Amino acid sequence: LALIVIESIADNQQYSFQTEKYRLKEKGELLTGEYADGFKQSGLFSIVRKPNYAAEQAIWMTFYLFSIAATNNPYNWSAIGMILLILLFQVSGWVTELLTLSKYPKYKEYMKRVPLYVPNPFLCIARKKVQKND
Repeated sequence: LALIVIESIADNQQYSFQTEKYRLKEKGELLTGEYADGFKQSGLFSIVRKPNYAAEQAIWMTFYLFSIAATNNPYNWSAIGMILLILLFQVSGWVTELLTLSKYPKYKEYMKRVPLYVPNPFLCIARKKVQKND
């Protein structure tokens, strides 16, 4: 259930960001911060670049783990679904990374700062220390 909540929060954060970005553009207002950069970098997107994809993949891994518990067999049919869906998200994540990188020059910096799917607790701790010192 927590993974569904994370995915929903990430989707909502992205939707709110894109809605506001296009509202500002339509009004001809000056874009600043992440709106000027063109892509979401705060909230869950400051922890991983694709939190909704990460949560979705984790959901399918969890379904597979439940199937192992139910069947007492790691070699069951749900493994195929999990593998195919993870492959789908890996490929679509790679494609969207390339598209975003070609569209927004600052995305390369963001890629260096923030991991794609798996959070790096050491980066999170280091960021908090830098924020306290500022």
